[in-house]
Amino acid sequence: MKIRTRLLFFLLPLLIGGISLVSILSLYHLKEALSEEQFHDSLFLIFGGALLTILLTVLALYWIADRLTRPVHKLNSSALAIAAGQYGQSIEVKGPKELVEFANTLNTMSECLLENINRLKDNSLLKERVQSEYECCRLLQHLMLQKNIDECRSDAFAVKPISFFSENPRGFLLDFPKNESGLSIHLREADQPGFEGMYQLLASYKDAKKNEKQTSFLLDRGNSILHFEGSHTPLLWSMEEKRWKEFHPKNNKVESGDFLFLFNQGTTTFYRTQERLTEILSKVLKIFDQDGLEIAAAMLQKEIAFTLRRKDLEEDLHLLCFQFLNL
Repeated sequence: MKIRTRLLFFLLPLLIGGISLVSILSLYHLKEALSEEQFHDSLFLIFGGALLTILLTVLALYWIADRLTRPVHKLNSSALAIAAGQYGQSIEVKGPKELVEFANTLNTMSECLLENINRLKDNSLLKERVQSEYECCRLLQHLMLQKNIDECRSDAFAVKPISFFSENPRGFLLDFPKNESGLSIHLREADQPGFEGMYQLLASYKDAKKNEKQTSFLLDRGNSILHFEGSHTPLLWSMEEKRWKEFHPKNNKVESGDFLFLFNQGTTTFYRTQERLTEILSKVLKIFDQDGLEIAAAMLQKEIAFTLRRKDLEEDLHLLCFQFLNL
């Protein structure tokens, strides 16, 4: 039921009852003081005034109700518009102070909703962009590491990568260029994290002038000698002696079954010191080096994964496990 109808049904009976009561009392007093003709004239004036009062009151009530219902309908339509997603539209209402304050509250709510939704959209776009960039980094890393390993065809060694990815990826490139004097291994790490760093690493890899930070290994199969040059110092494990061999830039004697470990800066950062890394590797190799590269690498991966439960990665962790064969 509309407001104006409720006002009429509620106030009109009270008004009619009050006027009727006043009229009856007035007639009662006038009947004794006036003549019959005067009484009839007074009666006519009283009833006429009562009817006019009722009519004016009805019109006034209708006008008051209309003043209330129009802003209420406007507020109702605006609330439905906000519910439909039309945020930020200003609502202007003329009427009682309470309705104006309510309209201002709706305006504030609409502006806050619009701001929050825009923030959510921006956050969603940012997350999509970050996720897309992260997936691109993972793909590039696969091309620089696992793809080159899969395409390597050599009976001199087997290689197994162990990788754990962080939210801050840094490119790590492994390549096996052809070399007439022996088997060659090139290793290089990106200068900065993220997609841009990986792209620069790929773009500058074949430019000899920009490869000062590249690490190179050359295996002389005829003499079983491994030469090393670069910043990524490797670890060499003797399977026969079950200990680490001292590694020199040149003339490192290797034997079939020996393990060579190469790793990125993120691995050193994760274990803080190279001594801690050698302890973890030694614990596994002393037991599983006789079982071959696959078993040893699998156990190393489990050991690192167990450590990761208690500590978060700051950068990607890449550990390349080599085992020399047929030397």
